[in-house]
Amino acid sequence: MSRPGALRLVWIAVAILTVSSVLFAAPTHAGASESRPGAARIVWDSYYYGDVPEGQNPEEWRPFAAIDSDREGAQSGKELWLKARLPYLSDSANQLLIYSYVIKPYQIALFADGRPLFSSQKSLPPGFISWKMVAYDADASDKILLARISPHRNLDKGFEVWSGSSSELALKLLRTEASMWAGAIVLALLCAISFIFYLLNRSQALFVYFAVFFASIAIDLAVLWGSWQYAFHPASLMTWGSLIHLNWYIGHASGILVTHSIVAAKGSKWIRNIGYAVMLYGIAAIAGWLTFGERAQLLFYQLFYDYISPGLLLILIVVLIRALRRRKDAEIRVFAVGNVLFVGGLAFGRALSGQLGLFPSKQTLLTSQQAFAQIGWTFIGFGGALCCLGTIIIMRLLHMTRLRSTNAALQKVNGELQNANEKLARIDDIRSNMYSEVSHELNTPITAIKGYVQLMLNGTIPPGEPRYLQVIHDKTVVMERMVDDMLEIARLENKHIKFDFELLPFSDFFARLCSKVQLDMLEQGFAFQWTPLSEESERSGRIAAIYADRMRVEQVVINVLSNARKFTPPGGVIRMVATIDDAEPMQEKLVIRISDSGCGIGREEQEHIFERYYRGQSAKTSEAAGTGLGLTICREIMSAHRGEIGLESSSDCGSTFYICFPLRLTDWPEQEEEAV
Repeated sequence: MSRPGALRLVWIAVAILTVSSVLFAAPTHAGASESRPGAARIVWDSYYYGDVPEGQNPEEWRPFAAIDSDREGAQSGKELWLKARLPYLSDSANQLLIYSYVIKPYQIALFADGRPLFSSQKSLPPGFISWKMVAYDADASDKILLARISPHRNLDKGFEVWSGSSSELALKLLRTEASMWAGAIVLALLCAISFIFYLLNRSQALFVYFAVFFASIAIDLAVLWGSWQYAFHPASLMTWGSLIHLNWYIGHASGILVTHSIVAAKGSKWIRNIGYAVMLYGIAAIAGWLTFGERAQLLFYQLFYDYISPGLLLILIVVLIRALRRRKDAEIRVFAVGNVLFVGGLAFGRALSGQLGLFPSKQTLLTSQQAFAQIGWTFIGFGGALCCLGTIIIMRLLHMTRLRSTNAALQKVNGELQNANEKLARIDDIRSNMYSEVSHELNTPITAIKGYVQLMLNGTIPPGEPRYLQVIHDKTVVMERMVDDMLEIARLENKHIKFDFELLPFSDFFARLCSKVQLDMLEQGFAFQWTPLSEESERSGRIAAIYADRMRVEQVVINVLSNARKFTPPGGVIRMVATIDDAEPMQEKLVIRISDSGCGIGREEQEHIFERYYRGQSAKTSEAAGTGLGLTICREIMSAHRGEIGLESSSDCGSTFYICFPLRLTDWPEQEEEAV
């Protein structure tokens, strides 16, 4: 796939994931601002600032629509009272669901017609959403619901109260928490996938940071809402909440390390060091809580939540802008889109609640509707950011896949180059040894010829002695054969030899050739056995034939027989068998197998015996004459005949070579005129 096409697919994936994240997170926001069928949110109609004696209610109320945000802090530390109408539903439907999201410590108390209904307990550190379902008495009339927030310290998040039956409120609670649990499950899967990718490629530290980041956010989502709190003893909730705070710090630190891995450039190690510093901050917060108590925990949390976290976000935005100016690859752009979505959701949520900026505005009061609206928009932005991070994982995976395929191709090429280099090294070794081998093979007959001639010149032996002249003649023939072999292999490889092809009836040709060879073998003390083609080779009156150069075919067979004779001890047996191989229909072959009872060929030498000038260890040990060109010449001749020659088997009991020709069926004496 081309690079523009791949980038287009990446941007389409980003768009799809972003839209899906908005649709996924929208129910959380909608659930905070709209009434669900069957459950109704309590809408406050008036308020009162000031301390009221215990057991009494405020007497002066102001319209809630004109609520004073108290930006100067004049009412800070006093009680905030809210009033609403609590509708009568039915005897079985008078239930209340209270949500509270506490950042700074305060107590929420609810009263119905002056009777206490609910009082929040300080069992968790700040930053968690708690819920409680309570029932109130029904007397076929509406009631007055009062809420007391004490002390009022510019309520940073908020609370909500919903009314309905137990089943309706349970369904609303399920709808509210379902998206969180679904998000936690998705993040847990992304964590597992990231860790698996890291195990597959240990050089990609980014996947470790992703795994820690996703795990941390998954834990945060799973425990953000209040259901998990009822699984533990109330006395241990503060401990669990503090540990989850540590997980929250680790999530921030791993997010910074993710940023460093994506936008890292020369001189950007300080970004990674900030991530490590955040981890140390989390450890210090836990140590401060264990040493100095809950107030230290609250101090660390509020400092980080109000100032350090927004400050880090601003720093990373600057780093990202610089990275975009430095390089504009797809990974940086997707990461930038994710950050824009997260910051946009966070800023828009804070703007709805009266905070213009990332840092908290002084003396801001959030109503319950504004508080949970902020949570919803933050989730929308964060969901889009997570989708972009998932896209980056996919991009890294595709990059890893391409890199693996490229490395595999390079390894294959390197292997081929290594084999070629080894082959060239062997050729160089053979070539370097060729001169000594050829000079040795030529020097032997030359020495004999020179010696006999010198003896004749000195009168030691009579000139013209037939016996010595025969030796000189034989040595000259050996020298001539060596030179002819070297010239012939050069002509064969350069295609300078013209073959005289004709259609040869194989049975007659094979019988005459074996008869000629048999006499020579008997004279040299070898038992020669040969088996002609069976009569079944004649099919419907047609006989088996080969299209070949008679002289060259004899040269190949004689050469293989000569090698068999060299390495077979006197009295040994040499066999030659002709058969038809019809294993492949329409591609039948005539096969000549030549077997000896010699010493065999070593396993490590078998793949080299058809190389030029190669002589096996047995040839050197037995001092058999030759230059190592015989089998090379046979291979070139058989290639010109579209045939094949090779070693079929070899052991200590001997070797078997095979010679294959394409089979022709003909009505002799008709002949075909074809060019090969």
